[in-house]
Amino acid sequence: MSSRYLIKKRYQNLSRYRFYKKELSGHDTNAIYMVPEEGLTFIPHGEILKALRILERAIHLTELNMPLIMAQMKTIQTTLTVGQEDFLGENVSLNDVICVINRHDGIKTLVSLLMIPDSGERCCKSDNCDHVTTIGNLHAITLNVLNRLTSHDNAIGSQLSESDEVLQILFAMMGRSETYTKAVTLIEHLLILRKSTLQLNTIPGLDRLIGKLDGEFLANFCSILAVTISDLDVYENKTLLYEQSKLRSNIKSLSPLRDINQEFVLGISEFLPRLVNFATKLPYEPRYEGRTMEVDHWMRLIEESMSDVISQLDPTLIESSADAVERILPHTVLNQIESLAGPMLQRVETVYVLGLLLLGKHRKEVQAQLAQLRLIPRLSQLFDLFIWKCETYQERVRVPGHLSSCECSPEVALKIQFLRLVHSFCDQSEYRYLMLTPTEYREVCSISAAKVLLHESTTTTSTSTTHDSSSGSGSQGSRTPTNQTPTVQECTSSCQSSTSFSDMLLTTNTSPQMPIEFPMNQMCSGSKGLLSKIVDALKRETTGSTFRFWFSRAIESYLRSANPYADQIFLLRRGLLKHLANSLLLCEVGPSQKEVLQSTFDLLGELLKFNVEAYRRLDCIISTEAREKKLFRLVTKNLVDSNMLVRSLVLSNDLFTREGKAVEFATKSRTLKHVSSFKQRLDFLVQLTKTISVDSLTQENVSCLNTSLVILMLAHRHSELPLYLDGLRSHLEPHLLPNLRSLLLFWQTHYLHNKDKDCNTLQRSSGISFDFWRETVATLVAENKLSPECIFHYLSPEDVSLSRMS
Repeated sequence: MSSRYLIKKRYQNLSRYRFYKKELSGHDTNAIYMVPEEGLTFIPHGEILKALRILERAIHLTELNMPLIMAQMKTIQTTLTVGQEDFLGENVSLNDVICVINRHDGIKTLVSLLMIPDSGERCCKSDNCDHVTTIGNLHAITLNVLNRLTSHDNAIGSQLSESDEVLQILFAMMGRSETYTKAVTLIEHLLILRKSTLQLNTIPGLDRLIGKLDGEFLANFCSILAVTISDLDVYENKTLLYEQSKLRSNIKSLSPLRDINQEFVLGISEFLPRLVNFATKLPYEPRYEGRTMEVDHWMRLIEESMSDVISQLDPTLIESSADAVERILPHTVLNQIESLAGPMLQRVETVYVLGLLLLGKHRKEVQAQLAQLRLIPRLSQLFDLFIWKCETYQERVRVPGHLSSCECSPEVALKIQFLRLVHSFCDQSEYRYLMLTPTEYREVCSISAAKVLLHESTTTTSTSTTHDSSSGSGSQGSRTPTNQTPTVQECTSSCQSSTSFSDMLLTTNTSPQMPIEFPMNQMCSGSKGLLSKIVDALKRETTGSTFRFWFSRAIESYLRSANPYADQIFLLRRGLLKHLANSLLLCEVGPSQKEVLQSTFDLLGELLKFNVEAYRRLDCIISTEAREKKLFRLVTKNLVDSNMLVRSLVLSNDLFTREGKAVEFATKSRTLKHVSSFKQRLDFLVQLTKTISVDSLTQENVSCLNTSLVILMLAHRHSELPLYLDGLRSHLEPHLLPNLRSLLLFWQTHYLHNKDKDCNTLQRSSGISFDFWRETVATLVAENKLSPECIFHYLSPEDVSLSRMS
């Protein structure tokens, strides 16, 4: 018997209900009936046993005695919610209480109470019957008790979470305002403990319920969505890509429940608009005049709130019983603080869910809808109210265990989810230009237009230009010789001059494209768009700030496109490259700085890629030997973190050396000379290959494999694969080739099955067709002893066995 029928049916008598209740839960009478009532007083926690006995007996009666049932539930609730100090400072007694409830089928009894139907009719003959109200109160207090039990004992929660019937009953509890929040809290906890993801469209009437939710009710429901539309159903928290690949191969015939659940909620009318409205609603609180630090705003809010709480206490109680005040006030303060933090946490949940919706297979449709809903300009307004910079000169008492540099605050979670949402919105999206104001957008368009014109002119005059440059090379006395490094003053002048601006337009072998037009009302307003605001905030942050990671990721996502040239120049003009390079030169690497260092390297690589002007500016910054050595020592010592920068250098150097007017620059660049020779690229390939293995690949270091593959692809394009493979074989580091072959075999499994987004990312970021990626890997892993382009050609018998075992 499905509980759907039980939930929908309004029973006319309790005897029929008890029949279905027994059939559904398998729960009828209990051995607790065998204990004499007077004997319960001599048993530990006898009041709990007595309450359970009365409840079990009451729900079997023809007419419910609601006052009696409510009295027993309050007894259980009071016992479970007593302060820790009442248990002599330990949780042993509380654990004993929970054990007693569980051992005597108390959980089944509590679930049975939730199944009592609310017919809306009087259950007794008294004119003062308040059945409807009492049933709602009973369900509310029952949910409170279940929440307490499951939060203290995960075994109870795990048992309940695997029952679809129990979950359907709890979703039915969301239909009434008095039980909505309590039911959501319990459902969220159970879904976290559940081994498999719940399929939302199996819950009766859930689409109608969600369609009615708005404001705080919808925000609370987002805590459930955060569990059911994430990718936990696919990867089960596995971090190793090999483990994820094995799991994916076992369920490859099934559509991920995440995508099914996302499609379900996106099909509900007004769901997305209401979500955006709550996530970006104004006013943003707490904010007060004259406060410069985020924590000061919160301290004033808490002080004002506590003053209101104390003023509402009974003055006679304060005067007569200080002990009573000491017992009441801590609980009151805790509840008040929770109520103050509630709106902020709700906003965090809605922003997080918006970000999750941009990660599924419907992300393009979601991006289009969010653009129409003006998400970005609304986020830009919200960004103005954030306080980012940490004022380290002000000393403040910290939470025990937190360092003096700790950036914890009530708004940290919101800021991080905010930047993750921006990252997901911009990622491979044509709507990234909504991050700009109309004025900034016109600037980007003018940069693109200038490049288009120059590209067309250089295409038509390339032959004559080549002839003129070769014939007149001896008379160009003012040009800097290729073997001479320009001075800092010459670099600065070159970077700022308009004449050098045209030279750097020859940076790509693809035809430039003009940005797409967008409605002005969907773009940011004011003098600066959201992108410029994020750049400014990044430049103000200290080198050790964890927010730098999220700022860099958001900007990097904006830059990722097939033709990022105009966007790169736009950001170069705002001093981003200079800031990134200087922050690396000032960086003191430590365990806590790993993510910040990696994100800085990644963003620098995107800013430099295929852009001569960007490389010129970086050459100016590292114009002294000491600064140059310091930067590239940091690169080589942290190759896992810097491999994306190395990839950008290798790709750019290959492109520049194939272009007529960029060859001269590439040969004298302080930056590019570190990847210009065969030996340097082979050294990077060796270090990258020995750093990773199939058993250690994660989402964080798989980029090292792709960087290695970029070096090999370019070698393949120039018919130099045998040189690199022979170099790996003859290197002192053992077993490089078997490890590389195992990695490439895994690469085929990882990228050639259900990884469309990642494949597109590889193609767009490198400018190399994914077909060529696939072809190069197939060539390298082929079991062909006769071909010098195959790894198999160079393997010894021992290496062959190692490769096959891997």
